[in-house]
Amino acid sequence: MENCNVEIDSNEYNRPTKEYSIWEDEKLELIVDYTDKKLEFTKKPTVVVLEIAHFMLPIQKENLEWAFKNMTFANRLCGKIIKKHKFKFKIIPTLLVNNLDDIKSDTSKEIIKTMLKNQKYINEKSLKIVSERNLKNRAFKALKKDEKLASSFINIDGKAYLKDDDYKHDLAAGFVNEKGDIIPRCGLILTSYLNLLSTLAKERLHKDRDINMLFISFSQHFHEYKRVMLGVDIYSKTLNNIEIDPMIFHFNYNQDQCQMSLKNCKSRVWEDLYL
Repeated sequence: MENCNVEIDSNEYNRPTKEYSIWEDEKLELIVDYTDKKLEFTKKPTVVVLEIAHFMLPIQKENLEWAFKNMTFANRLCGKIIKKHKFKFKIIPTLLVNNLDDIKSDTSKEIIKTMLKNQKYINEKSLKIVSERNLKNRAFKALKKDEKLASSFINIDGKAYLKDDDYKHDLAAGFVNEKGDIIPRCGLILTSYLNLLSTLAKERLHKDRDINMLFISFSQHFHEYKRVMLGVDIYSKTLNNIEIDPMIFHFNYNQDQCQMSLKNCKSRVWEDLYL
Protein backbone atom coordinates (compact mmCIF):
# COMPACT_ATOMS: atom_id res chain seq x y z
CA MET A 1 0.00 0.00 0.00
CA GLU A 2 1.11 3.54 -0.62
CA ASN A 3 2.80 4.86 2.46
CA CYS A 4 1.04 7.99 3.68
CA ASN A 5 3.86 8.92 6.03
CA VAL A 6 1.80 8.89 9.19
CA GLU A 7 3.71 8.78 12.44
CA ILE A 8 3.08 5.71 14.54
CA ASP A 9 0.61 6.06 17.37
CA SER A 10 2.19 7.22 20.60
CA ASN A 11 0.29 4.61 22.59
CA GLU A 12 2.54 1.68 23.38
CA TYR A 13 1.31 -1.81 22.56
CA ASN A 14 2.25 -4.80 24.67
CA ARG A 15 4.01 -7.76 23.18
CA PRO A 16 1.99 -11.01 23.16
CA THR A 17 2.28 -13.10 26.30
CA LYS A 18 -0.14 -15.87 25.29
CA GLU A 19 -0.63 -18.31 22.46
CA TYR A 20 -2.06 -16.87 19.28
CA SER A 21 -5.21 -19.05 19.36
CA ILE A 22 -6.11 -17.70 22.81
CA TRP A 23 -5.35 -14.13 21.73
CA GLU A 24 -7.54 -14.57 18.63
CA ASP A 25 -10.48 -15.98 20.59
CA GLU A 26 -10.37 -13.10 23.07
CA LYS A 27 -10.25 -10.41 20.39
CA LEU A 28 -12.97 -12.09 18.36
CA GLU A 29 -15.41 -12.15 21.27
CA LEU A 30 -14.77 -8.48 22.03
CA ILE A 31 -15.33 -7.46 18.39
CA VAL A 32 -18.43 -9.66 18.09
CA ASP A 33 -19.86 -7.88 21.13
CA TYR A 34 -19.41 -4.45 19.54
CA THR A 35 -20.75 -5.73 16.21
CA ASP A 36 -23.88 -7.13 17.85
CA LYS A 37 -24.58 -3.84 19.56
CA LYS A 38 -24.37 -2.07 16.21
CA LEU A 39 -26.64 -4.56 14.44
CA GLU A 40 -29.25 -5.07 17.13
CA PHE A 41 -30.36 -1.47 17.20
CA THR A 42 -30.40 -0.68 13.49
CA LYS A 43 -33.86 -0.08 12.04
CA LYS A 44 -32.86 0.17 8.38
CA PRO A 45 -31.75 -2.69 6.12
CA THR A 46 -28.03 -3.05 6.82
CA VAL A 47 -25.16 -4.36 4.73
CA VAL A 48 -22.01 -5.50 6.56
CA VAL A 49 -18.90 -4.66 4.52
CA LEU A 50 -15.65 -6.27 5.63
CA GLU A 51 -12.36 -4.82 4.43
CA ILE A 52 -10.56 -7.98 5.48
CA ALA A 53 -7.05 -7.05 4.42
CA HIS A 54 -5.03 -5.07 1.95
CA PHE A 55 -1.77 -6.30 0.56
CA MET A 56 0.77 -5.43 -2.09
CA LEU A 57 2.07 -7.13 -5.18
CA PRO A 58 4.83 -8.22 -5.34
CA ILE A 59 4.07 -10.09 -2.18
CA GLN A 60 5.69 -9.18 1.10
CA LYS A 61 5.98 -12.19 3.39
CA GLU A 62 4.95 -10.41 6.60
CA ASN A 63 1.96 -8.75 4.93
CA LEU A 64 0.83 -12.04 3.36
CA GLU A 65 1.03 -13.92 6.67
CA TRP A 66 -1.08 -11.20 8.28
CA ALA A 67 -3.64 -11.33 5.44
CA PHE A 68 -3.95 -15.12 5.74
CA LYS A 69 -4.59 -14.91 9.48
CA ASN A 70 -7.05 -12.09 9.01
CA MET A 71 -9.04 -14.05 6.43
CA THR A 72 -9.53 -16.79 9.00
CA PHE A 73 -10.44 -14.21 11.65
CA ALA A 74 -12.95 -12.50 9.31
CA ASN A 75 -14.46 -15.88 8.39
CA ARG A 76 -15.05 -16.61 12.06
CA LEU A 77 -16.59 -13.15 12.52
CA CYS A 78 -18.96 -13.81 9.60
CA GLY A 79 -19.94 -17.10 11.21
CA LYS A 80 -20.78 -15.40 14.48
CA ILE A 81 -22.95 -12.79 12.73
CA ILE A 82 -24.79 -15.38 10.63
CA LYS A 83 -25.43 -17.76 13.54
CA LYS A 84 -26.87 -15.01 15.74
CA HIS A 85 -28.77 -12.95 13.17
CA LYS A 86 -29.40 -15.76 10.65
CA PHE A 87 -29.40 -14.13 7.20
CA LYS A 88 -31.00 -10.83 8.23
CA PHE A 89 -27.89 -8.87 7.23
CA LYS A 90 -26.13 -9.20 3.91
CA ILE A 91 -22.32 -9.46 4.21
CA ILE A 92 -19.83 -8.30 1.56
CA PRO A 93 -16.28 -9.51 2.33
CA THR A 94 -13.59 -7.64 0.36
CA LEU A 95 -9.84 -7.66 -0.21
CA LEU A 96 -8.07 -4.47 -1.30
CA VAL A 97 -5.06 -5.26 -3.49
CA ASN A 98 -2.41 -2.75 -4.56
CA ASN A 99 -0.46 -2.85 -7.85
CA LEU A 100 -2.94 -5.31 -9.34
CA ASP A 101 -2.46 -5.61 -13.10
CA ASP A 102 -2.83 -8.28 -15.78
CA ILE A 103 0.69 -9.63 -15.27
CA LYS A 104 0.19 -10.17 -11.55
CA SER A 105 -3.47 -11.17 -11.62
CA ASP A 106 -2.67 -14.90 -11.93
CA THR A 107 -0.41 -14.70 -8.90
CA SER A 108 -3.05 -12.91 -6.86
CA LYS A 109 -5.73 -15.45 -7.87
CA GLU A 110 -3.61 -18.33 -6.62
CA ILE A 111 -2.87 -16.55 -3.36
CA ILE A 112 -6.51 -15.69 -2.78
CA LYS A 113 -7.60 -19.22 -3.63
CA THR A 114 -5.21 -20.51 -0.96
CA MET A 115 -6.49 -17.92 1.54
CA LEU A 116 -10.06 -19.13 1.02
CA LYS A 117 -9.24 -22.82 1.46
CA ASN A 118 -11.24 -24.32 4.35
CA GLN A 119 -13.12 -21.05 5.00
CA LYS A 120 -16.77 -21.89 5.62
CA TYR A 121 -18.46 -18.49 5.34
CA ILE A 122 -16.25 -16.62 2.86
CA ASN A 123 -15.71 -18.12 -0.58
CA GLU A 124 -14.67 -17.10 -4.08
CA LYS A 125 -18.25 -16.28 -5.02
CA SER A 126 -18.89 -13.97 -2.07
CA LEU A 127 -15.45 -12.32 -1.89
CA LYS A 128 -15.02 -9.08 -3.84
CA ILE A 129 -11.47 -8.22 -4.95
CA VAL A 130 -10.92 -4.48 -5.24
CA SER A 131 -7.92 -3.01 -7.08
CA GLU A 132 -6.42 0.09 -5.51
CA ARG A 133 -5.28 1.25 -8.96
CA ASN A 134 -8.88 1.12 -10.17
CA LEU A 135 -10.07 3.03 -7.11
CA LYS A 136 -7.48 5.73 -7.71
CA ASN A 137 -8.71 6.20 -11.29
CA ARG A 138 -12.32 6.31 -10.15
CA ALA A 139 -11.45 8.91 -7.52
CA PHE A 140 -9.66 11.11 -10.06
CA LYS A 141 -12.67 11.01 -12.40
CA ALA A 142 -15.03 11.78 -9.50
CA LEU A 143 -12.99 14.86 -8.57
CA LYS A 144 -13.32 16.08 -12.17
CA LYS A 145 -17.09 15.60 -12.26
CA ASP A 146 -18.16 16.41 -8.70
CA GLU A 147 -17.62 20.06 -7.82
CA LYS A 148 -18.73 19.52 -4.23
CA LEU A 149 -16.13 16.81 -3.78
CA ALA A 150 -13.30 18.80 -5.39
CA SER A 151 -14.12 21.96 -3.41
CA SER A 152 -13.97 20.05 -0.11
CA PHE A 153 -10.17 20.23 -0.07
CA ILE A 154 -7.65 22.95 0.54
CA ASN A 155 -4.21 23.09 -1.08
CA ILE A 156 -1.40 23.41 1.48
CA ASP A 157 2.12 23.14 0.08
CA GLY A 158 0.99 20.99 -2.83
CA LYS A 159 -1.08 18.61 -0.72
CA ALA A 160 -4.88 18.38 -0.57
CA TYR A 161 -6.37 18.39 2.94
CA LEU A 162 -10.03 17.96 3.84
CA LYS A 163 -11.62 21.27 4.86
CA ASP A 164 -13.42 21.18 8.17
CA ASP A 165 -14.44 23.85 10.63
CA ASP A 166 -14.40 21.58 13.67
CA TYR A 167 -11.19 19.62 13.34
CA LYS A 168 -8.17 19.18 11.12
CA HIS A 169 -6.72 16.09 9.52
CA ASP A 170 -2.96 15.77 9.60
CA LEU A 171 -3.09 13.34 6.68
CA ALA A 172 -3.30 14.59 3.10
CA ALA A 173 -5.95 13.04 0.87
CA GLY A 174 -3.84 13.58 -2.24
CA PHE A 175 -1.33 15.76 -4.05
CA VAL A 176 -2.06 18.86 -6.14
CA ASN A 177 -0.31 19.08 -9.51
CA GLU A 178 0.72 22.19 -11.45
CA LYS A 179 -2.70 22.35 -13.13
CA GLY A 180 -4.42 22.40 -9.76
CA ASP A 181 -5.78 18.87 -10.14
CA ILE A 182 -5.87 16.64 -7.08
CA ILE A 183 -4.03 13.34 -7.55
CA PRO A 184 -5.77 10.90 -5.16
CA ARG A 185 -3.88 9.15 -2.41
CA CYS A 186 -4.75 7.60 0.92
CA GLY A 187 -8.15 8.85 2.06
CA LEU A 188 -9.54 9.60 -1.40
CA ILE A 189 -8.81 6.05 -2.53
CA LEU A 190 -10.79 4.74 0.45
CA THR A 191 -13.56 7.24 -0.31
CA SER A 192 -13.73 5.72 -3.79
CA TYR A 193 -13.84 2.25 -2.21
CA LEU A 194 -16.75 3.21 0.05
CA ASN A 195 -18.61 4.79 -2.84
CA LEU A 196 -18.12 1.64 -4.93
CA LEU A 197 -19.42 -0.62 -2.16
CA SER A 198 -22.34 1.64 -1.24
CA THR A 199 -23.42 1.73 -4.90
CA LEU A 200 -23.19 -2.07 -5.05
CA ALA A 201 -25.25 -2.40 -1.88
CA LYS A 202 -27.99 -0.07 -3.09
CA GLU A 203 -28.25 -1.18 -6.71
CA ARG A 204 -27.78 -4.94 -6.37
CA LEU A 205 -28.69 -5.90 -2.83
CA HIS A 206 -31.43 -3.53 -1.70
CA LYS A 207 -32.68 -1.90 -4.91
CA ASP A 208 -32.14 1.74 -3.91
CA ARG A 209 -33.80 1.42 -0.52
CA ASP A 210 -32.65 3.63 2.34
CA ILE A 211 -29.97 1.47 3.95
CA ASN A 212 -27.05 1.52 6.36
CA MET A 213 -23.56 0.08 6.00
CA LEU A 214 -21.69 -1.40 8.93
CA PHE A 215 -18.12 -1.01 7.69
CA ILE A 216 -15.51 -3.15 9.46
CA SER A 217 -11.91 -2.55 8.39
CA PHE A 218 -8.70 -4.25 9.51
CA SER A 219 -5.32 -2.59 8.90
CA GLN A 220 -1.93 -4.09 9.61
CA HIS A 221 -0.07 -0.78 9.61
CA PHE A 222 -0.86 2.45 11.41
CA HIS A 223 -0.73 4.61 8.26
CA GLU A 224 -3.33 2.34 6.64
CA TYR A 225 -5.56 2.57 9.68
CA LYS A 226 -5.40 6.38 9.63
CA ARG A 227 -6.12 6.63 5.91
CA VAL A 228 -9.24 4.46 6.31
CA MET A 229 -10.52 6.86 8.97
CA LEU A 230 -9.84 9.77 6.62
CA GLY A 231 -11.67 7.99 3.80
CA VAL A 232 -14.74 7.58 6.01
CA ASP A 233 -14.66 11.27 6.91
CA ILE A 234 -14.34 12.39 3.28
CA TYR A 235 -17.15 10.06 2.20
CA SER A 236 -19.46 11.17 5.01
CA LYS A 237 -18.92 14.85 4.28
CA THR A 238 -18.93 14.90 0.49
CA LEU A 239 -20.81 11.86 -0.88
CA ASN A 240 -22.81 10.18 1.88
CA ASN A 241 -24.87 8.06 -0.51
CA ILE A 242 -25.73 5.85 2.44
CA GLU A 243 -25.04 6.20 6.15
CA ILE A 244 -21.87 4.40 7.19
CA ASP A 245 -21.30 3.13 10.71
CA PRO A 246 -17.54 2.36 10.83
CA MET A 247 -15.47 0.09 13.05
CA ILE A 248 -11.83 0.69 12.07
CA PHE A 249 -9.08 -1.53 13.49
CA HIS A 250 -5.31 -1.27 13.72
CA PHE A 251 -4.84 -4.98 14.09
CA ASN A 252 -1.37 -6.49 14.39
CA TYR A 253 -0.99 -10.06 15.56
CA ASN A 254 2.53 -9.42 16.82
CA GLN A 255 1.12 -7.09 19.44
CA ASP A 256 -1.08 -7.93 22.38
CA GLN A 257 -3.67 -5.23 21.74
CA CYS A 258 -5.61 -3.83 18.85
CA GLN A 259 -6.79 -0.25 18.43
CA MET A 260 -10.38 0.35 17.37
CA SER A 261 -12.01 3.58 16.24
CA LEU A 262 -15.79 3.90 16.19
CA LYS A 263 -17.86 6.69 14.74
CA ASN A 264 -21.51 7.36 14.07
CA CYS A 265 -21.38 9.34 10.87
CA LYS A 266 -24.06 11.71 12.11
CA SER A 267 -21.32 12.86 14.47
CA ARG A 268 -17.86 14.21 13.68
CA VAL A 269 -16.25 12.58 16.69
CA TRP A 270 -14.24 9.38 16.59
CA GLU A 271 -14.06 7.22 19.70
CA ASP A 272 -10.78 5.36 20.13
CA LEU A 273 -10.61 2.18 22.17
CA TYR A 274 -7.84 -0.31 22.95
CA LEU A 275 -8.88 -3.96 23.12
